Amino acid sequence: MMLVHRLSQLSRADLARAGGKGANLGELIQLGLAVPPGFVVSADAYAEQARAWGLAERLSAHLAASRWEAAASEAAELFERGAMLPGMESAVRDAYRELGAPPVAVRSSATAEDLADASFAGQHETYLDVAGEDGLLLALRRCWASLWSPRALGYRAARGIDHLGVHIAVVVQRMVPAEFAGVLFTVDPVAQRADRMLLEVAPGLGEAVVSGHTTGDVYRLRRAPFAGAAAPGPDQPNGAAGPGTNDLAIDDRDRREAGRPAPSDALVLDLGRIGLRLEAHFGCPQDVEFAFAGGSIHLLQSRPITTLGTAEIEPLPPPPRLNRMQRRMLEANDNDRFPVAPRPLDQWGFRATLPALVRMVRFLGLDVDEAEERAWVDQVWRPMFVPPRARPTLRLLRLPQKVAASLRDDPMAWWEGDGFKRLQEACAPVDLRALDDAALLRRADRITETTTAVLGERFERSASQLAAIALRVPIALAVGPKRTATVMRDLVSGLRTRTSDVNLALFHLARRAVSAGPEVAGAIRAGRPEALRGSEAGRAYLAEVDAFLDEHGHRESTGLYLSAPTWRQDPAPLWGLLRGLLDVAEPPSEEAGLARYRAALEEVTRALRLVPGLPDAFRRTLERLRSAIVFRERTHYDLVRSFSALQAIVAEIARRLCERGRLPRPDDVFYLTEAELRGWLEGPAPPLDEVERLLRRRRATYGVVNATWQKVSFGAGAGGASGDELRGIGASSGVVRGKARIVRDEREFERLKAGEILVCRYTNPAWTPLFTLAAGVVTNVGGAVSHAAIVAREYGIPAVLGAAGATERITDGQEILVDGTEGRVVLLRRGDLQDGAGELARA
Repeated sequence: MMLVHRLSQLSRADLARAGGKGANLGELIQLGLAVPPGFVVSADAYAEQARAWGLAERLSAHLAASRWEAAASEAAELFERGAMLPGMESAVRDAYRELGAPPVAVRSSATAEDLADASFAGQHETYLDVAGEDGLLLALRRCWASLWSPRALGYRAARGIDHLGVHIAVVVQRMVPAEFAGVLFTVDPVAQRADRMLLEVAPGLGEAVVSGHTTGDVYRLRRAPFAGAAAPGPDQPNGAAGPGTNDLAIDDRDRREAGRPAPSDALVLDLGRIGLRLEAHFGCPQDVEFAFAGGSIHLLQSRPITTLGTAEIEPLPPPPRLNRMQRRMLEANDNDRFPVAPRPLDQWGFRATLPALVRMVRFLGLDVDEAEERAWVDQVWRPMFVPPRARPTLRLLRLPQKVAASLRDDPMAWWEGDGFKRLQEACAPVDLRALDDAALLRRADRITETTTAVLGERFERSASQLAAIALRVPIALAVGPKRTATVMRDLVSGLRTRTSDVNLALFHLARRAVSAGPEVAGAIRAGRPEALRGSEAGRAYLAEVDAFLDEHGHRESTGLYLSAPTWRQDPAPLWGLLRGLLDVAEPPSEEAGLARYRAALEEVTRALRLVPGLPDAFRRTLERLRSAIVFRERTHYDLVRSFSALQAIVAEIARRLCERGRLPRPDDVFYLTEAELRGWLEGPAPPLDEVERLLRRRRATYGVVNATWQKVSFGAGAGGASGDELRGIGASSGVVRGKARIVRDEREFERLKAGEILVCRYTNPAWTPLFTLAAGVVTNVGGAVSHAAIVAREYGIPAVLGAAGATERITDGQEILVDGTEGRVVLLRRGDLQDGAGELARA
């Protein structure tokens, strides 16, 4: 059995031993194309090492019970600490020396990876610029372990792939000193244009491009339509003729930064011709990773574009043209509640919120066209949240009067009286199984209608938040324009919100686990909460967790979507938070935030004292503004209950449809529209094979929509990059220096350790318990009034939000300096191993 293979010895026939990535790279070399030299630690080597460690025996029970967190924890410990077979270690060291011991890229290559129907992109680990034999062996272990991450386990389970039947090879390649790098799609996967290529390229190694966050330049190349492509896109003529290989042409280009270096057109066209050659060789459209160095093209990967399989996509609306007001509204959106694109059934939930937003717009004195309003509410595949065009009316002149009236009002008294009471009555628990189909839908309608009405009133009563605009004038007079934003942030620091109350309750729940004894705390640390059922102390603690979920389990995790599970539905993120909080002895102090608030208030009012009555008026307005922010957080927490109640109804409908043979799986329900769901529940449904075709088409369409959504939401932001510094919005004042910890989603909460700096794409209320651990916060998107900003100020930790590309520029474990006052992040020492920012995220 060979443990290590040179890339030049491999081809597509070696999928079982080299994995998808290694086999494809070998195939490219066989075609005579330039590929960086290297070797593959074979899947056989992994299998032999796994057998020596007894991996299957240790994980089989967890896998049978779908305990992904527990399986991942067990595997991670084994791959981190297990003794490597002497022959294995020797073979890897010898191969690395034969390569010349240069800096290398170490990339996972699973045997089920890079197939036409499942790319596994981003599921397994990649490390760049790995130096030295010991560094290589460490990266090898971590690549092996990534086969068993909760994310990879869930991905395989969703596709019916046998966990123990998948092995993993590891590709080791010499790093290319790239001048430019990026990705070529031989068929445009966003516009679904079979007669066009899409190329994204950036200077340097191009990790941001390959990770799906477009900071590079975009080229669109005209080509002959691919013969096996799906149906033409909405703007592509049927049977359109295009140029042949020899007259491939650049249609247009989108230069993201003026004056930035770019590859020559000749090199771009040469790459396009190589893409056509690869497409012809492999027989399907290709996703090609590349690097340009010294005027030559180096291929780093070629794989099928999985979103262009047998399922064609549904027609997508063209990107809307935005006016200035729409652009400003989009830029003001923090994106912390919408990290992924909504699925079709999520629009049912939006029917409760979008009309309330239109009501608020009209309350402010703007007008919205009714046809645009209907289109907005009825959206299914809208590329992003684009509000309808709003036109100013004469009613806008009354806005100051409305804000003043709102400042005199006590919105919390309304909420604790009539507002929340109506919501509670509509969402009161009932036995859903005892309701017939019509009664189940009537309950959903009542929840939706009540939420719309209550939310609309809530928006109107929140007009006092606009006082923040008026307060900037006296603040600027008091401290000068340059310090206005910083002082304004400090003036709304130290707020006690419902979000922080939940975080405090979670902290105390973690402390009770510690006091319950090592058996309870140990099970949580090991990621095995199911083991708590085996002891009296564990069962008592589970009862406390259940009590916590009874009160707070409606809290959203990923976002305000019907398709996003709450803590009650999926408590895995909650257990990850508890695991991290076990080592925190004291809750976060509110004193730091309060001290900033008091100091800023004293500074401003002291400077305003020369104008009689102005300091007192300033204090009164500021306190109303602070109360309005607390009101916003409290009502958001309570309004999520309506989404939780609707989710329970959706789950019951999905159960009934599956039981009646009208839906293959319960989770498929989120790819139906509300009209389909209602119709299939109350009347006839299409044959099951037709339903399955519909679902395949919807899933393929969602992959395209979500890819665009991710690029729009996280590929750009308020910040920017210059050298070793990122710029964003200073959301919480202060400066901290420490180790960055990248947390990519809710399943990775446990990665953050006390005193580290949390770096993530976004946060929402479910993330804020991590602030108890974090020394600082950096996000790709967000703003000064987001949930993250409020909690960071309350806890007194520096935060820079909207630092575009933070999760790509910052490597895991890198030392950084976060200046929340100036809104900048300085990149200092790089981590011991770069994780390479992953691969292009695809649904």
